[in-house]
Amino acid sequence: MSKKSKSKQLHSQPVKPFFLETHWEKFIIALLFVLPLIYFSSFLSADRMIGGSDYLIGGYPFEKWIGEQEEMPLWYPHVFGGVPVLGSPVGGPLAPLAQLREIMPPHVVLAFSLVIFLFLAGLGTYLYLKAMGLSIYTAALGAVIYQFIGNLATTPAAGHAGRAASIAMFPLILYFIHSALRSKRILFFLLAALTTAFAFYEGHFQITYYGLLFILAYVFYYLIAHRKENSKRDVIKILGYGLLTVITICLLMAAIWLPVLSGLGTAARGVERGYEYATSWAMPPLEIVDVFIPTFSGILDNYWGVNSFKIHLEYFGVIAIILAALAVVLYWRKRYVKFYSIAAFVVVLVAIGNATPFFRIPYALVPGFRLFRAPALIFYLTSFSMVVLGAVAFESIFVDKKEKQSKRLFVVVGVVVAVFLLIALVFSIGGDSLVQSMQTSMNSKLSSLWGTQAARAKLSNLRSNYPSLVGGTWRTAIFALLIAGAIYLSMKRKVKVWIFSLLLIAFALVDQLSIVSKFLPQAPAPEKYYAADDVTRFIKEDTTTFRVFPTPWYEHASDLFLLYHNLQSAGGYIPNPLKRYQEYIGAGQSVMFTPTNLVQYPSCLDMLNIKYVIAPALPVDISQYDPQVQAVITRIRVFLSRFQLVFTGRRYTVYQNQHSIPRAHLVHDYAVYEESETMNIIRSQGHDPYLSVLLEEEPEFIFSDSRDSAASDVVELLKYEPNEIICLVETESPGLLVVADNWHPDWQAFVDGKGTRVYIANHTFRAVYVSEGKHEVTMKYVSAGFIYGRIISVIALLLVVGICVIGIKFKF
Repeated sequence: MSKKSKSKQLHSQPVKPFFLETHWEKFIIALLFVLPLIYFSSFLSADRMIGGSDYLIGGYPFEKWIGEQEEMPLWYPHVFGGVPVLGSPVGGPLAPLAQLREIMPPHVVLAFSLVIFLFLAGLGTYLYLKAMGLSIYTAALGAVIYQFIGNLATTPAAGHAGRAASIAMFPLILYFIHSALRSKRILFFLLAALTTAFAFYEGHFQITYYGLLFILAYVFYYLIAHRKENSKRDVIKILGYGLLTVITICLLMAAIWLPVLSGLGTAARGVERGYEYATSWAMPPLEIVDVFIPTFSGILDNYWGVNSFKIHLEYFGVIAIILAALAVVLYWRKRYVKFYSIAAFVVVLVAIGNATPFFRIPYALVPGFRLFRAPALIFYLTSFSMVVLGAVAFESIFVDKKEKQSKRLFVVVGVVVAVFLLIALVFSIGGDSLVQSMQTSMNSKLSSLWGTQAARAKLSNLRSNYPSLVGGTWRTAIFALLIAGAIYLSMKRKVKVWIFSLLLIAFALVDQLSIVSKFLPQAPAPEKYYAADDVTRFIKEDTTTFRVFPTPWYEHASDLFLLYHNLQSAGGYIPNPLKRYQEYIGAGQSVMFTPTNLVQYPSCLDMLNIKYVIAPALPVDISQYDPQVQAVITRIRVFLSRFQLVFTGRRYTVYQNQHSIPRAHLVHDYAVYEESETMNIIRSQGHDPYLSVLLEEEPEFIFSDSRDSAASDVVELLKYEPNEIICLVETESPGLLVVADNWHPDWQAFVDGKGTRVYIANHTFRAVYVSEGKHEVTMKYVSAGFIYGRIISVIALLLVVGICVIGIKFKF
């Protein structure tokens, strides 16, 4: 046999595939789980926790408190005068993964939840890209990139597991919707409903809402693009199943949404605040550069942008950027490229808020849009769109390998690389002149927003960040060169596609993890982090029912440190306090703890059952301080002069308020005023809260003209728990039992077991009529919305799961 025939025979023999090729899907799914598991592995033990800012100041203490209750608490009395636990349209303590607190510490639950969310983000992206018709190698690359996009992977910096959940679940919801549109099977519509409900329970309402709007646009696009493939009957079937999906989501969410509806209008948020509010916390247009150079506006403490701070990134990797650019330039006619290109652009316009007039369109036309602020939260949809576009380009370059496009491809890649190299050179050579130019252009805007001093600090950050900025430009340019090299090798057909996929996955991990890992802070174990300070140890010795006023000078005035130690605070931290309480303390429409009235009007503080005031330890001799500081110290002294000093600690002091009105007390007089007038009366000197209460409607009872003194009244607080309060009242004349906790329509009252009306008292508190004699007064938080909603949700869940199981078995 000749050498030539032997060579032909050898080439005709099939090449045995590598083990990884034959087990690619199993490998990738395992990889998608192992990557986040390794990333968060150091937080899966109890000896440390993720040091996310919002999680530390509020998340962990609240979750700990929830876990300590014997029954599901529906009222949260420890902060802001009391608020509903289910006051927001998301799951909170009802979230499925939150139930893991029964078997593991809350901070470990957070880390494990983030592992699950990043895994589901990758899995959903992988399944969707496959459903689009892309290869398993392309889908794998897109999945890994999306797992570690900035909007998702930097959420631990704030401890925002809810945001992570919504961003992570989006591709999976989209996959089920895409499969439902393609197959017309009810199974996929119901799976979409289940995953959407999961996103609402676990996630962030606004982010999930944005995702559903995007999916709605996708549905319209799909029906138009595939109009020739769908008959009229198919379209009617899709619309019918779509309506069923919406109804199913509402039924599954009934346990959360019905309680929120019952208290509609009581919260500080959830009402329209105007265009300026809706565009606050938008993404500054200049910071779009962060997408290409992630160190541009500074990272964390080095941030110099126009917002007050920034603890996240929108960066989604150089690979996605370059491949997406190639998709738009070279593969515009391919299916889905137009949709995702336009979608990415529209999302950016929304994210930058009032920087362009475009935001007024969704603000005016899209239901619910005007209720939210922080439109920058929508940017993750641009990241996803760019990942999809990049996947289309990868498929065309590395899988299809059309030779006729190679020359044009090399030209475009060369231009992209040249642009990045040119930018790197400009920033390297520009140096001080560029810094000075940027500082000059930003100075006026920063000064108008934050004042001269803050502007100087930000501009100083710009200068100190410049070396990192130069390094970031070269970093991007180098990655662009590496990707260009991979594309060159691919077109020369020297390497198999699965190897290219692994190579770019490795590039993506090095590129993205080197940036997002900076947003994974660590904190010690809770018992160390929340260790009691000296003033807390002193106050905890008092076991009666009272509130603490942490003055603004106390480091824990606006967090849940006191809750961790089971102390009720006039302040604290919560995303959505009640509107009336905020008005009572003088915070106006803000959701922050701004206790203007508590400082300026002592009666407001007394009526709130403030027994202890935590204040700074003031120096005896203030002559060494400048006049401005001396004036502040003098004002603090004047405020504290009304109270009795009972403890002096290392940094803070504790004063006792001897004028504090008990949590539950009886009065024998009332006056009726409009809601808009009550706070003016309270702030005036003419109202005596010991003797009279302000109501906002004429009561159903009539007091006699001659009323006995309250000196002989007995009010004993027998039980004080989140969902129930029991008081023993003994009085010689009819009166009103005033409880210094926030009013809410779900609070019900019973006098000796008989239901009675709960009145709004003193603008934000509760009051109940009590006749003469001895009575047991019970107040219960009974949320009919939660009772019926829970039943509806459980029945809906069982039905949907049952139908899905049957649908999988019988393929309908």
